Amino acid sequence: MRVVEHIIVTGDFLRPVDRQFRPSQNENIRWFHRLLRGHLARASGLPVQCLHWGEGVKPEPFFEAFEAEPSALGWASFYTTDRAPAAVLDALEARFGRSLVVGFELAEWCKQAFTCLGIPFVDLNIHPIRFLPDVFFAAQTNDPEIFAALLQHHSDPDSFYGWADLLAATAIKFAPELVLESPVLLVGQTRVDRSLVRHGALLDFTDFAVEVEKLLLREGRLAFKPHPYNPGDFGLFTAGVPFRRVQMVKANAYALLAHEDLQEVVGVSSSLIAEAPYFGKRATFLHQSPFDLAGSRQQAAQRQHLSLVERVNDADFWRDVLAPKIAVTAKDGWRFPLPPNSLRISLRNFWGYNELSTDFPVQLYQSGKIHP
Repeated sequence: MRVVEHIIVTGDFLRPVDRQFRPSQNENIRWFHRLLRGHLARASGLPVQCLHWGEGVKPEPFFEAFEAEPSALGWASFYTTDRAPAAVLDALEARFGRSLVVGFELAEWCKQAFTCLGIPFVDLNIHPIRFLPDVFFAAQTNDPEIFAALLQHHSDPDSFYGWADLLAATAIKFAPELVLESPVLLVGQTRVDRSLVRHGALLDFTDFAVEVEKLLLREGRLAFKPHPYNPGDFGLFTAGVPFRRVQMVKANAYALLAHEDLQEVVGVSSSLIAEAPYFGKRATFLHQSPFDLAGSRQQAAQRQHLSLVERVNDADFWRDVLAPKIAVTAKDGWRFPLPPNSLRISLRNFWGYNELSTDFPVQLYQSGKIHP
């Protein structure tokens, strides 16, 4: 067994922004490190370091070793590779060899390399189900003992239906006049996203022109919601769909999911597709979800993503998770329950939930429809 001397908090430390060779994930990694470093330190008694682009790692040697151009397309070219050059493995061994890694949305190549090198990791991702009172984490690990410890904190995704019902009821009040001209909703995404990588390229609707044409032939007209951070067509029109056959909708995503006339949600890999069944809609991934979510604890299999709705912000949680690999400190029994929307507010990212929750009563108050 490797000797763990410190904990490293990191993420997808090689991912650049769309149009320049500069980091896109540094802020998220620093946020994640600051969120958890105290809990990890109290649980382990070990130093908790932060590693990201320009802080502990230089990206250029990695791109050179992968023979990739320094760009978002270059990053995509090796994101899912199951082979790493010797120079990359040597660099990871030198930097992470005596550590346990706690990651925020680690790259696929990196997780496979850590596994090859015997470096244990716990990778936390913002869960694709985002209509609960707060966002929460989907966890994955390469260590069977850590998986068993995480499993004790796993929530069965079937328990989330009630929250979808509540939000759907809220949507009736929020957007009662919303009209959909098609029972099929296509959803766009940002241009650069890990879930869009396939065979070293970034996908959009252009790559699924045949499937989109079949939908159009079947329905005659399609509704399309662009991603709020990518107001373009996400390749829909370059896939051959005529403008006149598309209803462009900018309504709230959850108001759309709750709409009685909507029957199916179609996209490349959007989290909205994963959420659709909770609202009684068919879900069609043209590519695939980046998550393999476990069901019940009895059915969960190693390497699946576990749903951690609570406790990630408790040192006792990390004592449970780290105990298989290191000596941990004594449990203190302290809980740090988060109020609703705490992580959403901290991340400054609401995924549309705020429009039906926190923003809605403020708008009513401003309009004079409710009074203090």
